[in-house]
Amino acid sequence: MGSRKLRAPNFLNQNNVNKTQGCLFYYSFNRLPVSGAAFSGESHSFMNHSITLTLTIGKRPVQLLQTLESLLEKVSFAEVIAVNDFRDEETNTAFRQICPSGILLCPSEQLGHHGAIDALYQRVKTPLVFHCEDDWHFDKVPDLAAAAALLESHSDLTAVCFRQVEDFGLPATTLEQIPAIDTEHGIYKRLDVLHDQWHGYTFNPHLITTETLRSIGNFSRFKKERHVSRFLRKQGKHVAYMQPGACHHIGFENSVSHPNVNKPSVIKRLFNYVRGK
Repeated sequence: MGSRKLRAPNFLNQNNVNKTQGCLFYYSFNRLPVSGAAFSGESHSFMNHSITLTLTIGKRPVQLLQTLESLLEKVSFAEVIAVNDFRDEETNTAFRQICPSGILLCPSEQLGHHGAIDALYQRVKTPLVFHCEDDWHFDKVPDLAAAAALLESHSDLTAVCFRQVEDFGLPATTLEQIPAIDTEHGIYKRLDVLHDQWHGYTFNPHLITTETLRSIGNFSRFKKERHVSRFLRKQGKHVAYMQPGACHHIGFENSVSHPNVNKPSVIKRLFNYVRGK
């Protein structure tokens, strides 16, 4: 496995510039005590200088607060950038409450998930991105330094994901098939052995280099997440799931894509997983 050197981005394809036209930007430079650990810069110099936290948010202000509070009490970032493609003020208020010095993108018209992702990544200035959504709870501190080291030393990795493998709802017999890779930077698991489409890419919380994002190009050219994954799987790349995982999903019962759908059963989740949904 080759290594690669992290570098700051020029960033992405210039065709993406049109994606952010008409966006509104909210800036605030007040500091709130609730985010003290996240923005103090006292003990997380690596994260502060190297990583931007990016988030897709909207219509779930309660879950967003839980996500941000559980994450930012544990780690800090150079910058926080969020896009609210649903443009609801409740979510905007929740974001500004926790991240008063963050950047909030609020498009004048809905871009769609992948278009919103493109708008987000245009703004990144650091060599690393920690991507997250608004419906996760972080039980543990994500080891960003180890994840960055993995990305630099393993060129076949797309990203390092922090979702707990047990959170997928897979049966014990399937979990036993997942190989654990022991490296000098920690242990990670490979879920790509379970499916021929998934785990080349994920929007679940992960660390990724902007170099990899540039190689992917505009996300809006892909219809679904699995199409991004297939694109990268064809290049021999896969996602590493850091062990132990640091977060679990809290958005099953409040989906913005399927607002009237209750949390699926374990059987239904496994069925959807196998079918590549």
